[in-house]
Amino acid sequence: MIPNTMDALSLRQNVISQNIANYETPGYKRKYVDFENELQKALSEDSALTLKVNRDQHINNTLSLGKIQPNIQIDNSKSLREDGNNVDPDMELVRMTQNTLKYNTLSRLMTYAIQRYETAIRGGK
Repeated sequence: MIPNTMDALSLRQNVISQNIANYETPGYKRKYVDFENELQKALSEDSALTLKVNRDQHINNTLSLGKIQPNIQIDNSKSLREDGNNVDPDMELVRMTQNTLKYNTLSRLMTYAIQRYETAIRGGK
């Protein structure tokens, strides 16, 4: 799940960069990446179908979260500018900062998980 989320955050970073680069392009509409809504939908759909298992050998109803793909959406909201461009560069920078913080946090979690596996493989040494 973490690698998929990191991929979505990386895509989001690219889309935000495109928005900033197109700030002065007449008629350009801001784009955004929708990943969290797709994840929430998958979680709510699967929660209704939870199976009870009482042995490890039983088939488990595990979420197929790895199949969730981020979607690039176009923000068709009205523009305050005459040229129809609806990019707010200040908000895009805020979004970029938030996205970077999320990515860095997941990167640290992934590094920590790998270190734990390496420790287990070495037998705790």
